Amino acid sequence: MAKNVSLSQTDAKLLTILQADGRRSYADLGADLGMAGPSAHERVKKLESRGVIRGYSADVDPAALGLGVLAFTWVTQAPGTIATDLMPAFEEIAEVEECHHIAGEADYILKIRAHDMEHLGVVVRHVQLTEHVFSTETDVVFTTGFERRSRPTVRAAEGAAE
Repeated sequence: MAKNVSLSQTDAKLLTILQADGRRSYADLGADLGMAGPSAHERVKKLESRGVIRGYSADVDPAALGLGVLAFTWVTQAPGTIATDLMPAFEEIAEVEECHHIAGEADYILKIRAHDMEHLGVVVRHVQLTEHVFSTETDVVFTTGFERRSRPTVRAAEGAAE
């Protein structure tokens, strides 16, 4: 995992382009960056090896898979079990798309996709039955303004040398 990585202006621009279109050819990337395709390829490989680029994936519409319900479940851990990491247990639940250990009244927030409200109920019950879960609260999403935004790269490159 890359932490506090210094990025050049060129690398920042490269990351911005790849976040918008991860399937761009190295020749196209090079043209956008004012360099040859092999040079762009080398920069991408270096960013991958440093852990800045973690991978590539397809952005699949959940509704196309019949997963029309989106909810967030706040999970509070049982008293005296705070040293126990529940993330591996939540990772086993296929409908849990994201899991975050958080500060605040709850200990975790889970992003859950389900087919319908009945299916959501089954998934939340599975979460509730997870060992060391004390309580849950679930919020159902009516509409989504945006998801999977590109991460800002300009600030990461401020003051960095090429």
